[in-house]
Order: sequence, then C-alpha cells, then structure tokens
Amino acid sequence: ISGLRDLSVGADTVGYRRQYLQIATQSWAECFRMFEKVYVEGDGKDPGYTLLVKIFQIFNLDYRCFLFFVAIIFTGSMAVWIYRNSTMPCMSFLIYSILFYSFYSITGIRQTIATALIVFVGYKFVRERKLLPFLLIAAIAFTIHKSAAVFIPYYFIANFELKPIWIGICSLLGAAFLIFRQRLYVPIMLLLTYDEEQAESVSMPGSTFTFTFLMLGVIVLTFLVYPFVNKRRSDARFLYNALIMAAIFVLMTMQNQGFMRVQQYYSLFVMLAIPEIIQSMDKKYRSLIYFAIAGAMVVMFITTRPSYRFFWQ
Repeated sequence: ISGLRDLSVGADTVGYRRQYLQIATQSWAECFRMFEKVYVEGDGKDPGYTLLVKIFQIFNLDYRCFLFFVAIIFTGSMAVWIYRNSTMPCMSFLIYSILFYSFYSITGIRQTIATALIVFVGYKFVRERKLLPFLLIAAIAFTIHKSAAVFIPYYFIANFELKPIWIGICSLLGAAFLIFRQRLYVPIMLLLTYDEEQAESVSMPGSTFTFTFLMLGVIVLTFLVYPFVNKRRSDARFLYNALIMAAIFVLMTMQNQGFMRVQQYYSLFVMLAIPEIIQSMDKKYRSLIYFAIAGAMVVMFITTRPSYRFFWQ
C-alpha cells in the first residue's frame, strides 16, 4: 500500500521525488561533500539520506522502487520489533494502522528510515545494554534525520527502576516544559534543525488535544496496571521508561505542534502498552475488552476516511 501510492498521497511524496531525481544528477564527491557542509559549515541537513539514496540508485533509478525499499525497511523491522516485544502482535499492528500509519507509511521518508534504525533496531541494543552498537545505529539515523537524537537519552534511562524519586524527577521535567514553554521549546527545536520560525510557532489551543488526550490516557492506564505488568514481565521498566518520555513530549505538542514529529519516537511504545493493559484484565472479560478496543479502532479508521490513490488511478 505504501509503495503503490500515488504521488499525490502524502504531503511530502512529490517533494521527495524531486529530491530523488536531483540526487541522481549529483556526483559521489558532492554527496560526501555534504557531510562537511552540514556538520562543519552548518549549511544543509541530513547528508546521510542523500548518500543512502545515491547508494540505492546504483541498483535502481526508479522512485517507485525506492518507495518500496523504504516501506520494506520500516515494516520489516517493525514486524520483528512487535513479535519480539508485544504480548498481542495483532493488536499492536492494528494500533499502528490507526495511529501511526498515515505518517510512517505515507508522509515521512527520512524520519521513517531513521525511526526504523534507532527505535526498532536500536531497541535490541538498549535491552542488551550494548552501548557502542546502539551509538553506531544512532549516528547513522542522526545523519538521515536529525530528530533521531531525541531517542539517544533513552539508552541511559531505559534500565532505571520506577522508584518514586525517578517518577518525581520526570514529573518536574514535564512541569518545567509546561511552565517555561518557548524558553525551553525553541532551543530543542533549533537543535533538531527546525528553522527559527517553525521553532517559535505555537499550536492553537486544543489543536492536538485529541491525540494528547488519547496518548496520556493510554499511558496513565498502563501505569495503573504496573504491578501486574511488572510481575509478568521482567523487562517492564524498558517499556515504562519509554512511556515516561512519551508523556513528556506529548505534553509539549500542546504548545508547539512541531513536537508531533519528535514525540513519535517514544509514542510508538503504545503499541506494546495497550496489549499489556488488556493482558492485565480478568480472564473472564479479556476477550470482550480485546474485541471492544479492536472494534473501536476499526470504526475510528473508517470514520477518518484516509485519502488514498494507487499510482495508476
């Protein structure tokens, strides 16, 4: 579905095609020179993506094939991540289809590749506490989309025990972003290569309310069932520390909508959280709750009527 989409599907699909054709005319020297221009001279962004496209074009110049290539990288790595870490893989795939599909499979390309690397591949090294492989993956993802840097701190906090002092520190951090707002938002946004106008833009009140309410609701419910999850899973802290980061970044979207692209690195963990909520329920009601949630998401998907066209239409 992602690979067969028309160029009109997705806000950036046409723009990426234009860039793809432009890279085909560049020399290898120009592609490597971009790293110096970006990281030394401060001109341009994401040279790793240009190099990746140039390498792909050795084998195939067709943009349609590149769309399939990106889709396979992301969907394949996500599938492995889900099957290794989710207690209900089918539910996790359904959650992805409803909440994240429109971005990762339709709109984004650079961030889609970066997310596949640093979240789905990097999570394995986080769990195994292998710092150097994780940093290598993070460095590659960073050159493809600079926002991947927000996931690097997760390695160092993922193994923290959920003690009151740690929860308190995270709560104070979330409160600081709500109180100081732009004074903290703008430096982070500029670090992630958003221009000054985007960095200082403030969301209209309530513009991300539905998404924020949904995400925070899932996170709160997951914390309410923590005793059950922790008893069943020895690695529960990895999930919960990711959800803590997700909660902080989701709150930021209420004031600056630019954080919608940033928070997704952590919000993907709700694909693992909702199955844990269902598993914590009494066995007598578990199936009913499962199908009620699945049914509600299917209805949500149908009512949103996502715009789609195949490339031959």
